[in-house]
Amino acid sequence: MTSAVETVREALDAFNRADRTRLKEMVHPSFEVVSPLSDVRGRPYKGAQGARQWGDDVVGSFASIVTSIGDLEEVKPGQVLATGTAKVHGRASGLDYEQPLGLLVDVRDGRIAKVQVFFDHEQAEQTARESAAG
Repeated sequence: MTSAVETVREALDAFNRADRTRLKEMVHPSFEVVSPLSDVRGRPYKGAQGARQWGDDVVGSFASIVTSIGDLEEVKPGQVLATGTAKVHGRASGLDYEQPLGLLVDVRDGRIAKVQVFFDHEQAEQTARESAAG
């Protein structure tokens, strides 16, 4: 069986390639994503439909977004902390910028069950520590 870290690495690669077909295969039925986009929308994205909507919202907000993850660590069984950066080109603004990125990803049955997106490494690491302790 593929490790949680390998599953997250593969999902990030598919995300960077905009391979929505592969990402759809990797989404667990109980998928949930909590991100700044879900904060704006007022609720997390859930299930397969939520995964599609999140992808549509990301594409609608950014002309391009590429993640560069430097560190992946399984903080507890099935939960991976990924930290790095996102290189973004804003669709409306046309601006290019680099954003710190932290992801706390739950893997269940070899598929992505939950993604928490942080634009602050310390916040991502703190949430991972609290999750591993609790």
